[in-house]
Amino acid sequence: MAEQHKGHRERLRERFEKGGFKGFHDYEVLELLLTFIFRQGDVKPLAKELIKSFGSFSKVLDASVTELENVKGMGKASALSLNALRETMAYYFQNHVTIDKEQITKMSALVEMLRASIGHKQNEILFAIFLNAKNEVLSTKELGEGTVSQASAFPRKIVEEALKQKSTSIILAHNHPGGIAEPSEHDESITNEIQKALALVEISLQDHIILANNEYYSFKRNNLI
Repeated sequence: MAEQHKGHRERLRERFEKGGFKGFHDYEVLELLLTFIFRQGDVKPLAKELIKSFGSFSKVLDASVTELENVKGMGKASALSLNALRETMAYYFQNHVTIDKEQITKMSALVEMLRASIGHKQNEILFAIFLNAKNEVLSTKELGEGTVSQASAFPRKIVEEALKQKSTSIILAHNHPGGIAEPSEHDESITNEIQKALALVEISLQDHIILANNEYYSFKRNNLI
């Protein structure tokens, strides 16, 4: 039986080596990842159970360590491994756009990076992308945790960080965990305050993106900036 499992693992890895994840089911992608975490045994049932428990491959990776630990067959180390993989994805996007001085030119690329960075967070996070005059990313940073609309200190904090980064414009984003991608009245008022504070030091607020589930809301596209 051990040899059979070993052969299955090797075939799975050979498929990936030849064509990436083309033709893979969700559970097979997760199964492949699990073969690097669990060095022996059949991990297909666990992969299927994880996707059944959370609903999709992406939601498995978005799950917290505690939630993953509660699935039969998972332990603290394996839960941490999957969580680390999710955080590595966020780190990759942030590192790539910063080190390579990537330009933000497409909304789809911007939303993809933001989803990787804060889309999975269990609490509301305010995130900022600092840009230069060429629209190249200078840095990205989580500016605070909690309800963005109630954080009166955010305008000052954002201005201070923008000046520190020597940025000419910024893009803000925050998530609505379990909510909808629509701004509250408080979201609109705090965004207006931030925009005015930045304008005093000649820094523009390009956009404010709200993420929720698989949707997003752009203040700029809705003429609120």
